[in-house]
Amino acid sequence: LATVAVALVTTTSLVAAHERGPFDVAQVDAAKPLPAGVKAKGKAVEQVWTWTEGDMTTAGAAVLSSTDTVKDGRVVARKLFVQYYRGKPGKLKQVRLVQDGVPTCEYDVVARFVPGSVQITDEDTDEISELSFAYDVTCISDVSPATRKLLLLEGPAKHALRGDTQIDAGVGGQAGGDQLVE
Repeated sequence: LATVAVALVTTTSLVAAHERGPFDVAQVDAAKPLPAGVKAKGKAVEQVWTWTEGDMTTAGAAVLSSTDTVKDGRVVARKLFVQYYRGKPGKLKQVRLVQDGVPTCEYDVVARFVPGSVQITDEDTDEISELSFAYDVTCISDVSPATRKLLLLEGPAKHALRGDTQIDAGVGGQAGGDQLVE
């Protein structure tokens, strides 16, 4: 009877541990080699994330990178890349590529990932991870709001919230902060 009780407790613990993921979500040092089969689209790797899907057999990875175009010592364009991978460990396949940026700019190039915006979740509990991230893109010559995009990728699907940053316009006024759900 004691053996049956221990087996029951052990089995129950294993079932409870297999809740929907993702599991083992980790930000990997961007200077280290990328996971097998993963190649960054941009020249500068900014962030790398890895995880295990809720089925406990599928791996995931995200690579956020960028490429600058420099002319006369000044950045005149920047492309941002987000690559979303899924598959068996060691055999990841790119499921989605997002590319955006500022193609040419005579003023200040703003093309950057919003710090702290990357999240890997499974909110709909279908064992397919959702990768969400935000970034700003604009060519700017003053203190105007920048275009901000918040994207959520789940497999090949993409959902977007587009708008602009909100800035203090002085004397208690605000500018920007508009948004559009796509």
